[in-house]
Amino acid sequence: MQKPLLSIRLTPDIQQRLDAEARASSQEASDVAAAAIETYLDHQADKRAQALEAIAAADQGTFISGEKMKEWISSWGSENETTAPDPDIFPRSTRAL
Repeated sequence: MQKPLLSIRLTPDIQQRLDAEARASSQEASDVAAAAIETYLDHQADKRAQALEAIAAADQGTFISGEKMKEWISSWGSENETTAPDPDIFPRSTRAL
């Protein structure tokens, strides 16, 4: 089955980069472009799913405090790097005692 044809306008810089990648990877420029579009769409879908998940958590009133986030981020790259913190702000009805 023949693939649908898509025509797009590229800046000269993007066209040069696309052609260079196609040569370097021994692929057709259209195959490189199709793979790049697929990667972009996958990334956008993941990002959208994460945003929806965060919105659902926010709607429940469960959050990670700014203080805990700062502590975690401050640990990045150190010998004592920690894992992502668990939520520590909860709705009043489910607040940890």
